[in-house]
Amino acid sequence: MIIYDFDQTIPSSHIFHATGGAAEVGEFEDDFFIDAFGGEERILRLQAHFFRLKKRGIELLILSHGWSGVIIESLARVELSEFFASDTIFGNDSDLMTQNRGEKQPAIQELMRDRHLQFEQVLFVDDDWMVVEQCKNSETCRTLHVEAEAGLTENELITIENAFSPS
Repeated sequence: MIIYDFDQTIPSSHIFHATGGAAEVGEFEDDFFIDAFGGEERILRLQAHFFRLKKRGIELLILSHGWSGVIIESLARVELSEFFASDTIFGNDSDLMTQNRGEKQPAIQELMRDRHLQFEQVLFVDDDWMVVEQCKNSETCRTLHVEAEAGLTENELITIENAFSPS
C-alpha cells in the first residue's frame, strides 16, 4: 500500500492555499488544475506512475489535510481519479482524520491495522518533514519525504516505483 499526501506531493502546487481553502472547486477552470499538477507532461507521467503501481496490485491511498471533495474534483479534472477510489481518499473532513484529530501517523496505523499490513508493506509519501519523521520515529511504515515544494520529482517517482518492483 502506498499512502500519498496530496498538496505539493501529487499536485506540484498547494491547491488548498491557491483556492483560499475552498471546500468546493467546481467553478475553477480546467487550466487551473492542469497548472496545479505541473502541466500536461507531468500529468501524463503521474498517470504512468499510478498505472504501473496499480498494475502490480498495489493499493493507492491519499491522506491529506485538504478537503476530500477538493481532492476528488482535482483528480477528476486531470484524469487521475481512476487510480483512487473515493473510499481511499481521506481528507481532513473524513471520519478517519476526524477520529484521529487530524494526525496522519495514527491514521496510517489505523489504515494498516484494518488491512493487516506490516511496516515493510506500506510506504507513506509526504512533503511535510515533521509528519514523515513521526512515522519514521514511531516505526509505523516506510517513508519518502518529497524534497521540493513542487510535488514529486522524476527521481522520487522512480524511487517509489522501485520500492514496489516485482520480485
